[in-house]
Amino acid sequence: MAKETVRFVAVKTVQKPATVKFKTKSGETVSFKALKTVKKKEVVEFRAKRK
Repeated sequence: MAKETVRFVAVKTVQKPATVKFKTKSGETVSFKALKTVKKKEVVEFRAKRK
């Protein structure tokens, strides 16, 4: 069977560093580093059998 190159755009979930900053009720500013989940488009390419 012949093979073909299949290519399409898929959505990949990745984590990105982010700084979270906010003020409390008492007026104190709090900031810390966290991981933010982001959906990223990525091109997928592989060889597949022909139907």
